Amino acid sequence: MQKYLGFTHQFLLLTTSWLASSVLLTSPSQAATIALSQGRLLFTNISQSPTSTFTNTDTNATSIFQGGNVATNADAIAYLGTTPPVGYSLTSSQAFGENNSYLGIGKSKSTIQGIFNVNNNTHFSFNFTGDLNLATFTTNTKYEKASASGNLGFALINLANNNVLDYFQVGGSLTTAGNDSLTYQNSKNVKFGAFTMSNFVGQQEFTTTAFSGYLNHYFPNQTTIALVAFNSTQSRVSVPTPSMLPALIFGWGVISMGLKRKRQKSRETCLAEKK
Repeated sequence: MQKYLGFTHQFLLLTTSWLASSVLLTSPSQAATIALSQGRLLFTNISQSPTSTFTNTDTNATSIFQGGNVATNADAIAYLGTTPPVGYSLTSSQAFGENNSYLGIGKSKSTIQGIFNVNNNTHFSFNFTGDLNLATFTTNTKYEKASASGNLGFALINLANNNVLDYFQVGGSLTTAGNDSLTYQNSKNVKFGAFTMSNFVGQQEFTTTAFSGYLNHYFPNQTTIALVAFNSTQSRVSVPTPSMLPALIFGWGVISMGLKRKRQKSRETCLAEKK
């Protein structure tokens, strides 16, 4: 579990340095809010190569302000290779606001999908590792709102009937002065261990979870399956005022001030090309 502790250490160092520098630059009379979220998934030792692959990423960063300052960012990576068969998924979103009257939202999504033709009397297996990191910070919980959330995992699906054969999912959310949660779900053929560190103390909250495991599913008959991995994170900060509410409503539905990037990539490969 040492390398997962390393992931946690890196995240906490990043979070602490950003929080500290932001607070030092903000006077006590100003409102400052910060939200961070990151999710990662890695698939290795996949027992066979996929016959086809598909990946997709979607990011959206929105900033609306009236008298305040907002900075938002969203990034996503998706990869699934065939030689060797490995997969990787990363999402990250950050939002920072100060002063009054602002809304900042960062959203990231990443999806990878592989199709496999599994022969009869065959085990399909792979290893997986990952982590989910969330953090929020406010200087005045009465007026400021900050939230961070994430959801990631995978499902193994029988394409003949669309039945879910196996699954794994980790989800979490932090909300300042609100309800916090962290959940795990897995099917019987998925074995994993998790390391979790949390701190839910007033104005500064964080939770970080690192996990590793494996899936091993036996197929008595020839079966075409899909491995679908999902990964999404969101960060949000806001200090609304009555005069700003109409702008927030209009901006949320129509205006996207900031960055929106959508990258789609699909790739088809054929195992018949084997030498």
